[in-house]
Amino acid sequence: MVAIVGRAPVVEMTALYDSRREGLPAVYNRRMLASARARLHYGWVVFVLSLGNLTVEGGTKNSESIYFHALKDAFGRSATYTSAVFSTAGLIGALSAPLLGILLDRWGARILLPLAGLLILFGWVASSYATDLWQMFILYGIFAGIGHTGISSFSMTATLAPWFPQTRGRMLGLADSGNPIGAAIFAPLAGYLTGEVGWRWAYRIFGIVFAVLIALPNGLLQRRAPDSHSQSVPEAPAGPVVEITPPETPVQRPSRRSAPALSNSVRDLTMWLLVLTRITGSVGIQLIRVHLVSFFVLAGYSAQSAANTIGAVGLVSLFARPLVGMATDRWGRESVYTVGMSIAAGSLLFVLYFGDGTSFWPLAIYVLFAGVTDGISGLIVGAKAADLFPAESLGTVMGFVEMGRGSAIFLGPIIGGIMFDLQGNYVQAFILSAAFTFASVCAMWATDFVGRRRNDRFRQSLL
Repeated sequence: MVAIVGRAPVVEMTALYDSRREGLPAVYNRRMLASARARLHYGWVVFVLSLGNLTVEGGTKNSESIYFHALKDAFGRSATYTSAVFSTAGLIGALSAPLLGILLDRWGARILLPLAGLLILFGWVASSYATDLWQMFILYGIFAGIGHTGISSFSMTATLAPWFPQTRGRMLGLADSGNPIGAAIFAPLAGYLTGEVGWRWAYRIFGIVFAVLIALPNGLLQRRAPDSHSQSVPEAPAGPVVEITPPETPVQRPSRRSAPALSNSVRDLTMWLLVLTRITGSVGIQLIRVHLVSFFVLAGYSAQSAANTIGAVGLVSLFARPLVGMATDRWGRESVYTVGMSIAAGSLLFVLYFGDGTSFWPLAIYVLFAGVTDGISGLIVGAKAADLFPAESLGTVMGFVEMGRGSAIFLGPIIGGIMFDLQGNYVQAFILSAAFTFASVCAMWATDFVGRRRNDRFRQSLL
């Protein structure tokens, strides 16, 4: 019998090792390292799939403004009636997100994401045959809207974050770069196709391309992340029989394992605080996003300058999102969220007070600040959800969080438009946006406080 005392476990051997055999600790470490490498290796496959999914989402969302003008001219409807098609898609996405999250947990991304791709295919192609705009409320607003929500950032968080528990902020930030990539690829392509072959053929082409990019790769390659604590310990080499008793000191489980079960997630205050964080943060953003061009024009800048500014924000965001994700891993989700959302709110107020229509330095500062903080609300909220909830219920949680985002997409532009009609400017809308941003920061800190207390109580119940 051989005993290794101290912190190491006691090892009992029923046969002596041959002097030429490799020792047990070396074999164990080598095989555990090989297992970890294999897991992380396939995690990168899931990362590439997530990047592709968000690239498609970025294409669907950022091409809407191109198709808006084409649909308005084709059907001869008002701007309000035409834009309601896209607002309906956002509302349907908000209503369907919780159900999609539950199905994601039960069926897995390998089934749900290809189905979302097929819904996008049907919605876009069927919309191209619409003879009246009201038909697009059903074909695009419902079918395509559900498909768009199925491939959005909430499903990416639920499928990708469990593969990278130590660096999930960085990996989510890298994958989230797909949104600006999709905007850079598909928005210009939508404009080109609409001008060359018309919006109907553009819809058919986009529907087929989006479905192929989503359904085939995810159906063939998507996988659930393995549960690291349910994996069997690698077997010892053939020969001597080795029995390892666990160490006397209890092993500390990662915090994500201390979250409540799936059936309790929807009754968890922590989840609803995350939803509140997402709603308030998204309303603050959506209050002004649709009206940005009008705001810059009112400030004295040309529409082309406004468009170039918005495009430059997306370019900066492409490189900034991974850096923001890395920062959350190092300095904490709440701290980075507080700083980032404060900068986002301040960037517009800066242009509001210093923009004079002739000086471009306020626009340059806006591009820097807005580009660095663009998209951080969804990124950090998703990473925080992955910190607090287990993979088995993360889809459900993120579905409800996505419901908050969809509601904000529907309500934010309407509130901003009403305030402009009443005031004749966007000053009050921007102040309200800053107030929602402050409320979102407070909700994020409350989420962290409540979530930590819940996890501490759960750990104590296991002792």
